[in-house]
Amino acid sequence: MTRPIRLDQAEQFLRDPDPATRAEALTALTRAARTGEAPRGTGDTFAWALADDHENVRRVAADALRDLPELYFGDDGVDALLLAAARGRDTTVRDTAADLIGILAKGAAELYAQGFEDDEPQVRIQAVLGLTALRETARVAEAADDPSREVRVAVAEGLGHLAHPSGLPALEHLLTDHDPVVRIAALTTAAELGVPEPLEGRVVTATAHANWQVRRHAVRALAEARPDVAVQPLLKALHDRTVDVRRAAVQALEQWATDIPEVITALTETLTDPDPGVRTQARWSLA
Repeated sequence: MTRPIRLDQAEQFLRDPDPATRAEALTALTRAARTGEAPRGTGDTFAWALADDHENVRRVAADALRDLPELYFGDDGVDALLLAAARGRDTTVRDTAADLIGILAKGAAELYAQGFEDDEPQVRIQAVLGLTALRETARVAEAADDPSREVRVAVAEGLGHLAHPSGLPALEHLLTDHDPVVRIAALTTAAELGVPEPLEGRVVTATAHANWQVRRHAVRALAEARPDVAVQPLLKALHDRTVDVRRAAVQALEQWATDIPEVITALTETLTDPDPGVRTQARWSLA
């Protein structure tokens, strides 16, 4: 293509069947971006060009993306970069996209982390959610001591989503939180993670908490733990003063009702529980 390209023609030329025309359109956009005259969405255009069928076009797009770090990417462009990083047609495309995703993630993480300094809990919650999405486990864990229980709940939930060993110390800390709502969130996360060994002691201790809802969630969490950790506290929970806790204990023990004699005996004794719902649950467990 020998004629000059106008900026408003870029999208049209990028759909041209001739790869040389598409490459020249990207080159024109690169020149415009260097002088600050590129149209809005240029970054997204380069990102999607990484998926072009022709190697030369992809190379021009990759070179532009590396040379123009100030380019803005919208959601569409970020999606294109993620796709290119995961399934790009060649190494240059994948490496370029991965590097840019890393740069964007680092910048976004710094921005979200600044949200922890805000006075509004809702802003700090959004910071936790953003850092969770970016898989910044260490930064999410930093908010485990936030004065707002809603933020601490978000941290517990975020650590469950991240499921990374480095988040376990913060989750162990949340399992001792003074607020029952936070403890319940941490217990729920511990259950989702299968009650990793560093959390076992805290979960067992929670079965004796003063709040019956905390005890119930602790019992439910133990259903996901190893039997040598879970069975004895669950047998004790069969005698809890609160019906809902006893029902949860029966449900948790059901999985061992055929192979652990002590569990069979305890569930059989539970057939005399004063609550009909507990008795019914025990019969189902032994069936």
